[in-house]
Amino acid sequence: MNRTISIEDVMSQAAIRAGLDAEQTRAALVGALGLLEKHAEAGARDAFYAAVPGAEALARSPEAKPRGGGLMGGLMKSAGGVSGAAIGDAMGLLDRLKRIGVGKDELKRLLPAARDAVTEATGRDWMGEAVRTVPGVGALLGDG
Repeated sequence: MNRTISIEDVMSQAAIRAGLDAEQTRAALVGALGLLEKHAEAGARDAFYAAVPGAEALARSPEAKPRGGGLMGGLMKSAGGVSGAAIGDAMGLLDRLKRIGVGKDELKRLLPAARDAVTEATGRDWMGEAVRTVPGVGALLGDG
């Protein structure tokens, strides 16, 4: 039997565990989903989507689309190949999140809390498995 957890439940549990409000949690997790959609290996990403109903729709929504990361993000995208593109997109996400009070410290609480919620509900670290396939941004996405 495959166990699942909805993305809404992941968000609400992660918000409580990380001490963030619903808006901050949604922005951070939707942004992380956008990075997974664009940069994660398809098999691991799709297995995560299957375990977390609603995650795929959010990951493909306009609000999840990675945006530019300023000067440094642009430099990383142009200089670093596949890894540089993922790092540039992650830097752009961090810049956007900082404007709503979510910095690296908050992400270091939130993203592991989201992974824990998925793992506890499904019995497997589907989110971590997908995150580990994103070149160069594991620490930002809660894998390090």
